[in-house]
Amino acid sequence: MKKLTVLTLVIIMLAMSAVPALAAGGPPASRGTTSGNCTGNQLGIDAGNQNSYGAGNQVGFSASTQVSFGTRTPYALSGTISAIDPAAKTVTVTVICGNRLTNPFIGQEVTLLTSDSTRFLRRNVDGTVTPITFDDPVFGQNVSSHGTLVNNVWIATRVTSGALLTCQP
Repeated sequence: MKKLTVLTLVIIMLAMSAVPALAAGGPPASRGTTSGNCTGNQLGIDAGNQNSYGAGNQVGFSASTQVSFGTRTPYALSGTISAIDPAAKTVTVTVICGNRLTNPFIGQEVTLLTSDSTRFLRRNVDGTVTPITFDDPVFGQNVSSHGTLVNNVWIATRVTSGALLTCQP
């Protein structure tokens, strides 16, 4: 009797694990591509412009809005401040090193768009950081930044001044 009970439980457990595996059968066509790049028509909040990854058309809701649901790619870079524009709230950085996304930009200048939600920090000698404002970083200062690249716009979520540029040769 015990053997029959154990055998029945084993068969039930096998059946329960096989049903979800058989039901999966692959992703539905409406789920999109695995690369994250758009290959068809998109519905976005945009001025009717196609983002750099799309191969289809976008339907625009507002001619004044430039925000879209384009591919967001995280970046991490380090470099030296080459310009600051307080009116546009941008920081231009000459890239020295970064993640794979920023490698093609090493030695070039990129303009980081900041906003009120961008965190500005100063790295202290002991390795801790202190919150600062947009007005504190200065020309020629080493910085590191994290953020997203959306439609060829570098949107900074964090800018740290006084960064150690350990990636320099």
